[in-house]
Amino acid sequence: MMPTALASAWNIDDNRVLIISRADYFTADLAPTSIMGTPVAGRFRRIESNTYAEFGLTKDITIGGKIFYGTSWLTRGTDTTTATGISELEGFAQYQVFRNDRHAGAIKVTGGIPSTLGSGAQPSLESNGAEGEIAALYGRTISYAPIKIFAATEIGYRKRFSDPADQARLLTTIGIEAHKKFLILFDTFSIKSLGNERPGGADFDIVKIQPSLLWRVSKRLSIQAGVSEEIAGRNIDLGRTVFLGLHTRF
Repeated sequence: MMPTALASAWNIDDNRVLIISRADYFTADLAPTSIMGTPVAGRFRRIESNTYAEFGLTKDITIGGKIFYGTSWLTRGTDTTTATGISELEGFAQYQVFRNDRHAGAIKVTGGIPSTLGSGAQPSLESNGAEGEIAALYGRTISYAPIKIFAATEIGYRKRFSDPADQARLLTTIGIEAHKKFLILFDTFSIKSLGNERPGGADFDIVKIQPSLLWRVSKRLSIQAGVSEEIAGRNIDLGRTVFLGLHTRF
């Protein structure tokens, strides 16, 4: 899951571009695994850069995508396995169904190649095939003054064309603009397995919360910093990500 822009029901203006570049550091303590009859705990770490971009193709259609590149370290006892490379690649098209001063709605179709190491740092969550998703998005401005508050949600069905189970996904965002230069964001990310995995395929649930602060440095540049905490899950080891991002509009 990426920044708030991914759950935005408000399409970007036509012929405009938004680019979000982020640096993430993820860490998780792994449950003990028996090695030669002895329980051995482990740890997973990942340093990752990711870039998200969207372009207003027309007044009602936005296209975009994201790419993740990083290095991960999986440690069990004295053994460490390292992997480096592109871990995720996606593209999407979003259609603005309606929009006015108070609220907006959109539908989005996404396709791509998923992460080689999913949330929770377990190699068993790897996917070796393509994925496709259709999602509905809704956003509403709750108040304009004295403080601007908005809420947005995205709910989608993700089809996985390999062994892992299909997923139902829910993203929510609350934004509080206490000052024109600063935006407080609180995001949640939930994934629910549909339980139709093939033998050996990944089957997990996860819930994350992500508080962050966005500073509008200028009309075109903003800086976002925050933490993503995995607070609940099934068949998964939970972890935490700290991140710093740059938002550029032109």
